[in-house]
Amino acid sequence: MVRVTGPVVVRETDVSWETRSDPERHARSPIRWRLLVSADRTASAGLTVGVLEIPPGASMLRHHHAPQEVYYVLEGEGRSELGDLVTPVRPGTTLFIPTNASHKTVNTGPGPLRFLWVFPTDTFAEIRYHYEE
Repeated sequence: MVRVTGPVVVRETDVSWETRSDPERHARSPIRWRLLVSADRTASAGLTVGVLEIPPGASMLRHHHAPQEVYYVLEGEGRSELGDLVTPVRPGTTLFIPTNASHKTVNTGPGPLRFLWVFPTDTFAEIRYHYEE
């Protein structure tokens, strides 16, 4: 475990974009993300934070994972499906995704859909995604 000794400052533009390592999944869902806070990269613990971007007309693959999660929409417009709940999303929308809830988000707008995501885990590597499509 990382010993937290003080504040951490990360500037999004200083962090490289990442994509899926599986080319087939990336072709079906060309999302990208910047991992901002994760104990394997920052002197932090208990939270993993990043920014995700979905290009126009694309979506995340429907999936679930054990940790709960929060989204906060920064830019763009789309539709999130959380189990049976379908809701439009736009800047200022916050979503709480419970443990193992099936979910996906679709970009329905003309520009990128960007949102901040947060997991209550030390590292991003702890999250095991279970894809449903």
